[in-house]
This record gives sequence, structure tokens and C-alpha cells, in this order.
Amino acid sequence: MKIDITIVAGRRPELLRATLESFADRAFSHHHVQDVFVNIDPIFGNEADSLACVNLVKDYFPSPVVFTPPDAGFGAAVKRLWSSTTSDFVMHLEDDWLALDDIDSRIEACFQAQGVKQVSFHTANQNWDTRKRGHHHRRRRYARFLGVKLPLPGTFPKFTTSPSIIEGDFARMSAGLMNPAFDPEKQFYSGVNLALERAVAGFNNYIFSPDLKPLILDTGRTWRQERGISKNIQNATSVWETTTSEKNSGR
Repeated sequence: MKIDITIVAGRRPELLRATLESFADRAFSHHHVQDVFVNIDPIFGNEADSLACVNLVKDYFPSPVVFTPPDAGFGAAVKRLWSSTTSDFVMHLEDDWLALDDIDSRIEACFQAQGVKQVSFHTANQNWDTRKRGHHHRRRRYARFLGVKLPLPGTFPKFTTSPSIIEGDFARMSAGLMNPAFDPEKQFYSGVNLALERAVAGFNNYIFSPDLKPLILDTGRTWRQERGISKNIQNATSVWETTTSEKNSGR
């Protein structure tokens, strides 16, 4: 599979190093990598950490395009990266994940399923039993009546910015409709970007789990817990809060 690679990162070289090492062995080596686009936001760390991240990326890829914007913005980062791609498929990553198993040519068959535009990698933190719920990541909408939560008819697709492979045209179409002010993942289904929701409603995200077990592990949660940092969603925007109540919004 010919792919472009996009990576959203903060100034956390120790996490990025582990991610690149892991995916280089278990994922990149199984595909034909065309172009690589990396966004390093000025969040966490310092300028030296940012430079270390740039150098790490260049150690793994001969000619990456690296963006180092002056302001942090998760939505802006994803929009910038996906819009830059040209390949038929895009492998999207963040800087705090480890690959637990091979992400190889088996993934190509997943795109043959009905309406599949994204194939996301089953995560160890994901509460999803593929044996019971299948591989299409869809959810129900609910309404409350007299304090009771009631399911509404039908389901909607759950697209993600966690590690996945996305059909290139779909990624670029989504990026074109994204509002950089909001969390990119929330824009697919939470009511803050109806144009994007309508555009993706007829498609599916397929959870890649060939052995019915997780393929990737989130390392960012432990990293944040060790530093007293929590991630909260406020008005469909990611906000990082420390134990001292300092806030850094945008990712």
C-alpha cells in the first residue's frame, strides 16, 4: 500500500522516539511510504524539546515536511496535515502510541467492506469487543425524557484521529470542512460541524483487529498522569489542565 504519513506531536521527544521506533518496525516497513508530514505544536516542553522532535523525525524519514506553528491547535494541526497529503491512503498517527503487532498488507482488504473510508487500529484502551459488536465503529444517539436516557433510531459512524489509515480523498475532504477551532474528532459527530457530519454520514470506520485483540497502546495517559495533567473537552475543544489549574487549550 502506498501511503503518506501524518503525525500530530507536542514537544515530547521521549514519547515521539518510542512511537517512531515502534511503528517503523511494525507498520512503516510493511508499506510504501511516499511523503511524511509532521506537526509539532508548542505545547509541553520547550524549544530544545521541539528541535529534538524535528531531529528525531529526520532520523526516520529522508525528507519530511515538518510544521512548527507559533500557536498550538489540535484542530488546526489535523486540518493542516491532512490537507497537505496527496497519496491514495494516509496513515495518521499521534506522538503517544505504541504498535503492539504488525500493521501490514492485511489492512488493504478492510477497505473492501461497505463504505469504509477509515481503518482504525484496535486500541488497548478502547472498550470495543469485536466478537460482539463487529468491526464497524458506530454509535447510537440518545435523548433524555423525564430523566430517562432513550435510544434514537439508527446509528452514526465514529471516525477518529487516533492511529489509523484513511482513504486519501476522504481525509482531504474532511480537512477541507474542518473548523480549526474545534477538536477534529468531535467535529465528526458532536453537532459542532454539521457540514462535516453530513458529508461522512454514509461511510464507515473499520476497526482493524485481525486477531481480535488490541494492536496499539496509548502511552500519553500515563505520561499525563505522572505530571498531573488532565485532558478535558470544553465546548468541543481539547483543554489541558494541570493540578495547579493552569490551562492550555488547543490540543
